[in-house]
Amino acid sequence: MLVAYTIGDEFAAARTETYDLGLGGLAMLSQVELAAGQPLRLELELRGDPRPALHLTGEVRWCRIDPTLEQYRIGVEFTDRTPEQEAQLLGYIDMMYKLRDLGVL
Repeated sequence: MLVAYTIGDEFAAARTETYDLGLGGLAMLSQVELAAGQPLRLELELRGDPRPALHLTGEVRWCRIDPTLEQYRIGVEFTDRTPEQEAQLLGYIDMMYKLRDLGVL
């Protein structure tokens, strides 16, 4: 799943991919280190899914360098989620499992 994230209005969004997604948050890769506690604005998009991108807020919970990938692995907890956002997130998660079972992901 594609992820765009930004740490504030004055910064351009960075784009990456998530490698783990659940109702409580996600784990993603990044070229830059982000401090624990850093608030983020997130936009999630599932390739090939006609639904609009999902906009969420989150907070960095952990950040570790992966020496093999030479990237940071970052854990993000979702914050201030509405019932509508949660329903859309559940749909994304369900679709990801279906695509994985089909061998697409």
